[in-house]
Amino acid sequence: MKRLTPFGVLLIFGLIGLLTGKFGLWFAFGLVACIAVSVMQNRGAAKTPPEDQDRQG
Repeated sequence: MKRLTPFGVLLIFGLIGLLTGKFGLWFAFGLVACIAVSVMQNRGAAKTPPEDQDRQG
């Protein structure tokens, strides 16, 4: 697995919640973590410059 997706984070937290018996608590943490992961991935994508397309023309 190259990158952890927000849905993957939510799944992991959901499974922890099922195993511990406190699904509501862990699912809420999973939603927060899901949002955090998606924001961090979008920030990283915005910082990396796109490939130069001027070379083609």
